[in-house]
Amino acid sequence: MKMIKLLLLLLILFLNNNQVKSVTYLEMTPYEKSDCSGESEGIGYAFIVNQCFAIAGDYYSVSLNSDHSNSTISEYKDGENNQCTGLISDNDKVYEIDGCYNAPNYVWNSGAVPSNYVKISISVNPTDIPQYGFRQTTYAPGDKDCQSNPQFYWYATNNTKIDMGNFSATFYCSDNESFEIYCAPGCFTTDSSMTCIRDFTHWATENYMAGSC
Repeated sequence: MKMIKLLLLLLILFLNNNQVKSVTYLEMTPYEKSDCSGESEGIGYAFIVNQCFAIAGDYYSVSLNSDHSNSTISEYKDGENNQCTGLISDNDKVYEIDGCYNAPNYVWNSGAVPSNYVKISISVNPTDIPQYGFRQTTYAPGDKDCQSNPQFYWYATNNTKIDMGNFSATFYCSDNESFEIYCAPGCFTTDSSMTCIRDFTHWATENYMAGSC
């Protein structure tokens, strides 16, 4: 009997440990076509569900309904202590899983305007991230090494052109380094990889971010 109780206890601990480690992403995979067919191309996103994260001065959180058939991205007035408060309900955006939509603008640089479409999906405990032209990841407050607690990332597939008013940026990856072709209207190329730095638009929350392929 004692052995059975011990085995049950170990099983409960194992299940609880797996639940703690389980991470669910809401993914927005970019496509050029309005039916989200063909090769992935454009600006996409991946958000960890039930995290409070900051984008260029605003706070958001992603939730799923009970049967995971749709998701809601909610905007909040504040994100102090990594907790979103002050829901701005009029700004809720609902997306059906497997649906195809015009890409929303959650790019950290608010001057960028995505012009592609995105297909909505859910990924649980993804094992790897594809290589993109550029990927910028925001990490939770205090993650000064940008290693242990990502919250969301936006990315541009290889050779994606992002229009920003009177200028544009095209990202591509070479030898695991991200580069940007900046045109305004003359063009030049810069290294767009970014080591772990503090997000200065949310200084009080102590978020960090890094850029890579």
